Amino acid sequence: MRIRGKRRRRMLRGMIWLLVIVCTAAGCTRTRSRKRSGPTAEELAIHRDSLNATLKKRQLAPPDSLAAALRDARASGDSIAVAVIYHFAAKSLHDKQQYTEAIHLLQKGIDAIRSTPDTILEATLQNTTATCFRRMGELYEASERLYDALHKMEMYSGSDTREGKSMRAYLYNNLGNVYKYLDDGDEAESFFRHAIDLDEELGNDSGVAMNYSTLGNIYEHRMQNDSALIFYKLALERNLRSGSKTGVAICHNRIGQLLMHTGQTDSALAHHREAYRILQAQGDEWQRQKAALSLAWIYLKQGHLAEAYRLLDETEKVAQRTRSFGHLEETYYCQAEYYRLIGDYHSAFKRQALCIDYRDSIARQRDEREVVQNRIRYEREKSGAEMELLQRRNEAVEANRRLILWSAIIIGSILIILLVLAIRLIRLQRRRNRELREMNATKDKFFSIISHDLKNPALAQRNALQALVDHAAELDAESLSRYYEMLLKAADSQVELLYNLLDWARVQTGRIPYHPAAFPVDTVIFDEINLVRMLIESKEIDLSTDIPEGLCAYADRNMTATVLRNLLTNAIKFTHPQGRIQITARREGECLIVSVADNGVGMSADKLRHLFNPTRTQSTRGTRGETGSGLGLTVCKHFVERNGGRLTARSEESQGTTFTFTLKAA
Repeated sequence: MRIRGKRRRRMLRGMIWLLVIVCTAAGCTRTRSRKRSGPTAEELAIHRDSLNATLKKRQLAPPDSLAAALRDARASGDSIAVAVIYHFAAKSLHDKQQYTEAIHLLQKGIDAIRSTPDTILEATLQNTTATCFRRMGELYEASERLYDALHKMEMYSGSDTREGKSMRAYLYNNLGNVYKYLDDGDEAESFFRHAIDLDEELGNDSGVAMNYSTLGNIYEHRMQNDSALIFYKLALERNLRSGSKTGVAICHNRIGQLLMHTGQTDSALAHHREAYRILQAQGDEWQRQKAALSLAWIYLKQGHLAEAYRLLDETEKVAQRTRSFGHLEETYYCQAEYYRLIGDYHSAFKRQALCIDYRDSIARQRDEREVVQNRIRYEREKSGAEMELLQRRNEAVEANRRLILWSAIIIGSILIILLVLAIRLIRLQRRRNRELREMNATKDKFFSIISHDLKNPALAQRNALQALVDHAAELDAESLSRYYEMLLKAADSQVELLYNLLDWARVQTGRIPYHPAAFPVDTVIFDEINLVRMLIESKEIDLSTDIPEGLCAYADRNMTATVLRNLLTNAIKFTHPQGRIQITARREGECLIVSVADNGVGMSADKLRHLFNPTRTQSTRGTRGETGSGLGLTVCKHFVERNGGRLTARSEESQGTTFTFTLKAA
């Protein structure tokens, strides 16, 4: 009995010592972790506030004072100070619309804090960078920076602090502006309302005002003018309360625009003048340009042409210097109206053409598909981070479980079961997400093409028809011919795009019929040539064919005709007037080889590499400004492969392009 008692005491002492060792090790681990963690969020916030206050007193301005401040910060080894100085200097450049230079400084600030992570400061730098990209029209870059910052903020332990909520409100507002520029009012409104909720909770009147003002703009685009005016007045009230002069000016400008649209010209003029007056004393050149353009437009409507010209000349110079494509588009539109009013139709036509060019440029930059991809990536990374957080929590549970030896088996079994269930649920969710992304990608691509490529020829038609209606009696035969040519070119672009859209949509949904049969190749080729003969003759292109008689293919005739039509129209589009196009067909064994070659503009190696990538389709222009969506080649590739063939391309810049596809010989 004594022996057994001694054994029990030894076992008890052993268990006690084991527990002591485990607890001590855990305590040491936590202590080391605290030592490695660096300064707390509160300490970082105090440090940043102190630095910003000091910089405001010094009135830092690049380059001389910037270099001196940076030397002091680097000498002290304070990476946070370095990043804050870069941000302060970049904000000064941002207000002067020197966006490229500002982005350069902001990136240096981001690089500086890699050694001392500061989530709030990094998010601030990324938000300002995104604002610069957005004002330059680079919406993909802007959204990428914003989603990255928002992802880190949501995973940040101080996300629900006052500072964290304020930062998230800024990010939501900026993302809302991105989607507003993409004309996605519903998505933009969702982000703005998220920002309003946070700003209301924080008592941030200027933030609430900013979001109210932009919501008013969204409702104005929806033609809900009463609701828009309510939001503008709410925003004006909040800006007056917070003392934001720039915010007050923005509200006056937007109220003026709304009143102008509703025919209240005199009231609109008063608001625009007040907005321009306030912004002249502020440092934000971007907003001052918007106010100047609004004021110039109303001057044009009232016949004050000299005042309008002065403002338009000012905005053109500033917009060219700052590469602000959106302002340049609006400026050229107003200048076209100015020259029309003074009877200088030649200058008016040139300004209208510049306006359309910049509108096309902005449309190419506003690629909804790329922004949507950023959103998808953000959601995917967010899910991954949540899983990582879950894994860390499981590790903590496992560490505690070791301290409770008698429950190890039970807890382990529960964790295994939960893990198996989680893996199954994750796999199921990933499969559903993948299917949803594919459906959304098809939808987004369809509407993107409609909004970008179909809108432009329709707008060109409308402008040409308007000019004909307004000035038909004044135009000579040459001018009338030019306008008729514009109308015909726009109509051809619309017809080609609609054909390709229909074929592409049918391919995506798998609803296109497939009926292979034997048919003579020369018949199909000459039928397609006859369909585009007018286009060939208009460019005086030398078209030659080399097709042996009796050559037959076994394939779907309609698909083959579509492939030939697309390749032939592409060759015409990118061939210079008086150029050459050759169509050849030959049989090699059981294979039929058809080629369409031209001596046109050709393409680069990079473009050739991505030619048949459906995710890289984009608008292109021919030698006479002919437009295209890039869908035709995607459809051609699918049709050729559906018939068991292969489509290839060979090209060299300025030398021409040759497309070759194969079919089964009959």
